[in-house]
Amino acid sequence: MRAALYARVSTEEQTEGYSIDAQKRAFQRLCEERGWIPHYEYIEAGKSAHTDDIRKRPVFKQAIDDALSGQYDVLVVHRIDRFARRVAITIEYFEKLSKAGIGFVSIENNLDYSTPEGKLMFLMQGGLAEYYSENLSRETKKGWNERRKQGLYCGALPFGAMKGDDKIPIPDMQPRQIGTNGHTTTVRNYEGLLAGFQMSLAGTSDRDIAIALNEQGYRTTGTRGPRPFAKESVRGLLKNRFYIGYIPDGNGGWIKAQHDPMIDAELFEAVQVKRKKDSQSTHKHSSQNKTVYSLTGIIFCWYCKEAGNEGRIHVSCMKNGIPRLGCYNRAKGWGCTQKSGRLDIYEEQIRGYLDTFTIPQDYQKRILQMHSQLNQSYDVENEAGQLKRRLKRLKDLYKWGDIDKAEYQRDKQQIESELGRLAPFQAPVQELERLAEFLGNIVKAWDMATNEQRNKLARTLFQEIWLRDQEVIAVKPQPEFEPFFKLNWEEYCEVMKSKSRPSPVSPSNTCG
Repeated sequence: MRAALYARVSTEEQTEGYSIDAQKRAFQRLCEERGWIPHYEYIEAGKSAHTDDIRKRPVFKQAIDDALSGQYDVLVVHRIDRFARRVAITIEYFEKLSKAGIGFVSIENNLDYSTPEGKLMFLMQGGLAEYYSENLSRETKKGWNERRKQGLYCGALPFGAMKGDDKIPIPDMQPRQIGTNGHTTTVRNYEGLLAGFQMSLAGTSDRDIAIALNEQGYRTTGTRGPRPFAKESVRGLLKNRFYIGYIPDGNGGWIKAQHDPMIDAELFEAVQVKRKKDSQSTHKHSSQNKTVYSLTGIIFCWYCKEAGNEGRIHVSCMKNGIPRLGCYNRAKGWGCTQKSGRLDIYEEQIRGYLDTFTIPQDYQKRILQMHSQLNQSYDVENEAGQLKRRLKRLKDLYKWGDIDKAEYQRDKQQIESELGRLAPFQAPVQELERLAEFLGNIVKAWDMATNEQRNKLARTLFQEIWLRDQEVIAVKPQPEFEPFFKLNWEEYCEVMKSKSRPSPVSPSNTCG
């Protein structure tokens, strides 16, 4: 039996000294006593189990997903409330584990879910865990209400503030050593806070303020730990009346606090007026000028792909009336090194690539031959069977709530696309002729097209276009055009090989 441990400790329990190590030791003893193989330990620190959304507990979600995919045989917890504090969640995921043939053991509760007695004990223990959690929540709310009456802040302090000797918030002037580009920089969060307000008053956008703070080494504070600033976190910071001496009253309003203002009230109000005015102007401008550019919606960052992230490229700014493209992940401060570039630079590369497109006389025969060889190179039926099983499994995970709708639709589209590529190529001759004629005239159409028309052309040809700094590094054709791109690529490589010149853009259905 392969046994896995799920160990959890919330933020409150961490402060009380509750030990993850104790849960690990109990797990190891159990495995030794029963002769089980300790397969894996899923450790989740600083997470509460009083939630119906398991996406807020990513390690728990991973433990369940691995169980349902058969990676281990029994899930072990130290106590039932480590698993969940909500009876509905406990019942739901116990049933999933049971249907998948996965055992469950709670060491301290002496609970084995596979027996009728264990099921009864499970319901009783789960009910007690939920009662304890709700009672703790109720007592916590009482404490917060009392703190508010005294003018004291509840929860983690906002960026730029820290507790003074008397526990009253004061400006955070604590020096922090930050390593940036091989150099060590000293930052003080309160100075970053002031800089953010000054930049906003000068008309700097929330996104550009986030970029500036990240580049200077500042990171957010709070329960989620230090993270790069995003425009959303900057927006919340600049609207927070905590900085002028107020705290939330718990009902959507504000009350006077004990701590002194950290931002001058006139500066704070001037920033609010400026932001409101800029927001109205931006909304009016964007509603009147919704520009669609030639590559909108199909361009991605190659650096983010190599890092395992999805990095979309978008128009980051206009300089001298010329749009520039930048990586959205870099704008959020996620460490991407993608350099921005003018849109027309990428357009010129795409146009140059399309201009090299030649359709050989025997293209129909060669395309059909190419697909015939491809189908013979692997077991289509076996591959299709695996993909169909993956698709069924994906539907089950979505039905059970283990993945959200966006994740389900994305993975479903990818699997169905792979299934489509497995189908034998049976394009009629007239279809091949129509596509070949379209590709033969595409450059002329591109030159005469408006931005919106170019975007339609680009979307007709490509699913994805990948950029690395100021280069188009790869393209992913639409399935119906893929045979022509592969055929043309072979022709082009032969020509370049004879001339000993490197090839500029690679068409690939995997962007590899």
